Amino acid sequence: MKYSIFDAHVDTLLLIKSPGEFLEGNSVTQLDMPRALNSGVTHLVTAICAEAEKDPVSAFQRGISLYRDIAGKSSIDLLLMLEGCQPLAELPEKDEIVNMLSIATITWNGENSYGGGIGADTGLTAKGRLLAAELDRAGVVLDVSHLCDRSRRDILSMGLRTIATHCNCRAVYNSPRNLPDEDIREIAASGGVIGITFVPDFLSDSASLEDIVEHLEHVAELTDISNAGFGSDFDGVKRLPAGMTDCTVWPSLMELLENRGWSSDNIASVADKNWKRIIPDS
Repeated sequence: MKYSIFDAHVDTLLLIKSPGEFLEGNSVTQLDMPRALNSGVTHLVTAICAEAEKDPVSAFQRGISLYRDIAGKSSIDLLLMLEGCQPLAELPEKDEIVNMLSIATITWNGENSYGGGIGADTGLTAKGRLLAAELDRAGVVLDVSHLCDRSRRDILSMGLRTIATHCNCRAVYNSPRNLPDEDIREIAASGGVIGITFVPDFLSDSASLEDIVEHLEHVAELTDISNAGFGSDFDGVKRLPAGMTDCTVWPSLMELLENRGWSSDNIASVADKNWKRIIPDS
């Protein structure tokens, strides 16, 4: 059976040099529109991770320009995510940009003026709390994937709707980038979804497709099937799990779920329905 796929996190935007590389295909990135369409992908959250670049503001502006050029021509529904909000503090068109966003995470791996990423150990600043509340009021869903434990706890304590677009389970594999069970439960209680990511360093010591399913099943068993999904992080990492070369892996992953006894309804839920429920305009 072929399933529709909602991938809640890819980093392809800042890797491509032109819209055509996404729309027409290329041999460099792990994802492009032709390969994704052929694999059942109907929705993509395209992240702009500007804080990882040498010139974050310039990288952000380039990502916005590419998104605008691609979104209207894409046969896949594209949604925009800002991965690290520091550029918002430095651009005059902040309100216009916020209106374009579906998802935002306060910071990337480091510390910025809003809070601490996984490479830090700081909570949200007063400015970060104000931004989180502002984004929530604007309908932007808050993603906690890159936050350190202290900043993530601060976000969760605010009672806002939260998700983790590309995060795994610390109880299954002990990485500081993975979520503790308590936080998974709190995200689920807010109505949110945890997107299991394909990054080997967050899966196991010898990452495989089976490990992806182990993390997915942990979320489903700890909370409910409605709180589990996928966020591959294609093009955000150079190495992929064994048995995976690019975004054409989706049919094989769905088949693995079927072979493990998942019902078609439950597969459809984690494949796309759960994300469609929580993310506006999807």
